[in-house]
Amino acid sequence: MFRELSKGIYKETSAPVFGKQDIGISPAGAMDLFSYSCGNSLLNNPADAEALELVYPPKLEVLEDCLIILTGGAFQKVTLRSETGTAAVEHGKVVIAEKGSILEFGPRKYGFRSYLCYRSLRGISKGAPSPAGRKRAAYSTLSGWRDPEGAIRVIRGPEYGYLKNPELFLNEGWTLTQDISDMGMRLSCGGRELDLDMPGNMISEAVSDGTVQLTPKGPIILLKHRQTVGGYPRIFNVITADVDMLAQYSPAQVVHFKEVSPAEAYSALKAKNEALEGLL
Repeated sequence: MFRELSKGIYKETSAPVFGKQDIGISPAGAMDLFSYSCGNSLLNNPADAEALELVYPPKLEVLEDCLIILTGGAFQKVTLRSETGTAAVEHGKVVIAEKGSILEFGPRKYGFRSYLCYRSLRGISKGAPSPAGRKRAAYSTLSGWRDPEGAIRVIRGPEYGYLKNPELFLNEGWTLTQDISDMGMRLSCGGRELDLDMPGNMISEAVSDGTVQLTPKGPIILLKHRQTVGGYPRIFNVITADVDMLAQYSPAQVVHFKEVSPAEAYSALKAKNEALEGLL
């Protein structure tokens, strides 16, 4: 659908694929599944349609007439240049991109990962209504499931009971280090350390998206492309509703955590799913 005209940091992505964790393969998929799903919903795409996940986007040439939409982290300016002129691409709005058009991105406005979702115009039946012009509602109205104070919510992990100073994790801000990837992110608290009183070595156990493991170098949060088992204590787990938000944090940003109950975690996920279903 696109041809790279300059180098960038991006990849093709899709929905997570479940059912293979028993052989060591995580579900993976889009790092910010909510933003990815919003784009595909507004395009009337299948739930697992491919999209581009952009960290540092390249200049792109459009290879066939299609519909596009940008979701997730936003840029200060995005333009679509064709023989007839140059038009601004509004974030969260479905627009027509003609074959031969050039898509260019300005500096980032906010966020760390963006999603370029697309659909060929050949895939729209003649006479069928086009999604062109559809817009995602303001994120503030879609994200009522978020913590009002902007914290990342966690529940206690299986080894929480061995943690001697959990108040440090919950009451202080944690900085994301440069050690960050699609597999996970490492946290630092200005040299202050979490203390664990755990006898012996831990046998490797199952982990999930958002598992907070305490390693000798400090806590790490596992993300979508994580391993399926780990041998470090699992002190907390980011709730499912908030894992996508971690995809928009960049190195040097500060994260604050808040403990909630499993019932509160379920309610947040239910509200998030309802917000997404409202786009259909």
